[in-house]
Amino acid sequence: MHRHQPRMASKRHALGTIGEFGLIRQLQRQWPTSSPRVLKSIGDDAAILKTVPGQQLLLSTDAFVEGVHFDCTFQTLRDVGFRAGVANLSDIAAMGGQPLYLLVSLAVPTSVPAQHIRLLYRGIREACGSHRVALIGGDTSSSPRDIFLSLTIVGTIPANCALTRSGAHVGDHLYVTGTLGDARAGLHILQTRPRWPQQSRLSVPEQFLTQRHLRPTPRIGIGQILAARGMAHAAIDLSDGLSGDIGHICDNSQVGVEIWANAVPLSSHLHTFARHHHLDPVDFALRGGDDYELLFTARARHHTHVMALSRRTGVPIAWIGEIKPKHFGQRLTSPQGRLRALVQKSYRHFVA
Repeated sequence: MHRHQPRMASKRHALGTIGEFGLIRQLQRQWPTSSPRVLKSIGDDAAILKTVPGQQLLLSTDAFVEGVHFDCTFQTLRDVGFRAGVANLSDIAAMGGQPLYLLVSLAVPTSVPAQHIRLLYRGIREACGSHRVALIGGDTSSSPRDIFLSLTIVGTIPANCALTRSGAHVGDHLYVTGTLGDARAGLHILQTRPRWPQQSRLSVPEQFLTQRHLRPTPRIGIGQILAARGMAHAAIDLSDGLSGDIGHICDNSQVGVEIWANAVPLSSHLHTFARHHHLDPVDFALRGGDDYELLFTARARHHTHVMALSRRTGVPIAWIGEIKPKHFGQRLTSPQGRLRALVQKSYRHFVA
């Protein structure tokens, strides 16, 4: 039986009955566009937007494939939509920008009820709504088996203020927001359950960790402040894991890095989970993707300002290492004080 079969409703509610344009009309009613910058949105061949003098556009896109990026056996489509929205918002956050518009392309089996697709869009809107992101277009298509979702986000930033991966300087401090490894542990919990777990059956640490995976938080405000005040040299959002994403900064900036394992911020719930399962919590932080925290570098003399920013916003920011010359390489200092090569443990597509 097709894996989407359990989600089927009566034929009159299936996508094969209402059709592509019926679905689009439903989505238009669900997510109306009211931004004064949008002159034309859904319904034409392309959206028409007003540009703003002195601003630069930021564009990013992410694809989400069932069986690769999400699994409907333990995630609802509403959760899938929320995480997809956060992934795109986080890309704009890493550049220090303001997210404005979203385009959503979707391929889905015709057997899936339209109400479930509305739940998918509801999740996307829940992630984007508080940031006043307008849905301005996209595409819909049938799929022979699995769900394929692609989001493109458009944002703006004052000219020449964007944070990039290539700006790190030797001597910079390396910082990260929030706590790391929670989302990876949450995914582990969800994957090892025989079926979708009821939250009441989970312990308090398990509830926290699964929610960190299903409902991450994009650090848009922090990114905007870092960019606007020139406090950061380089930044990236942690979507693939600390050990992989720091490599992108090092490669693009032509620098090395030393990370202190003892300084990597870990939640008490991750410690509890790791202790119970005889696992290393730092390993979860190094390999864990989908935390969507911000990893950034800043001048050493800005340290007090970075810590003040953390106190003012209520977002934890930890100093976890230093940028080194390129020949130093990418290294991790263990809790015992031993310096070793930082092994790439993050998920990589196309690699066995």
